[in-house]
Amino acid sequence: MNKVKILLTLLTIAITVTPIVVEVLIYRDNLLGLIIPPEITDLINGDNNSSNSIGNNNVIDKLLNSQFELPKPVGDPQYDPETRTLSATFSFTNPLQTPISIDKVSSGIVSHDDGFFIGNLTIDEPIRLDPGQTADITITSILSDDAVDYLKDKAEDQDSINIDLIDLNVDLAGIQVQLDKQNIGDISIPSQLFG
Repeated sequence: MNKVKILLTLLTIAITVTPIVVEVLIYRDNLLGLIIPPEITDLINGDNNSSNSIGNNNVIDKLLNSQFELPKPVGDPQYDPETRTLSATFSFTNPLQTPISIDKVSSGIVSHDDGFFIGNLTIDEPIRLDPGQTADITITSILSDDAVDYLKDKAEDQDSINIDLIDLNVDLAGIQVQLDKQNIGDISIPSQLFG
């Protein structure tokens, strides 16, 4: 009976360990290929074929040294008192060698200085950017009464407010990117708040 128990234990270990060992041997020259999906590798490399070679950490280097920059504000934010909608336009350039599609953006907006919650932002429609193309992205947010009062109070002493995005979720053609917190700097307080 002990021989059967030992044999079954060894068989269980072999069944569990063998596939892992085989995968490591297959990817022995490209261990990052076990972790980074080929679609991500292709996106970063700008490849349209399925070679997916990561050799010598090229993908990591390209990702870390890419020309990704935060979107830059274009003009001043606008506020529509009838719909209580705040909208702001940002310019973004695709630094990759492949087109990207920004399908969805959602985030909370808080004051960097005191953490006051101002609202949630979204984009109006999906955006497609070819390599090197720059596009304007308009984000919108519905403001609560408290947020409008907060911005009016801040506008008495200053003309802009330092903003953080919290729980930022971006859907780039099916690839989900999430950041817990990202400071986007000073944004002008819309003059339409006082109209």
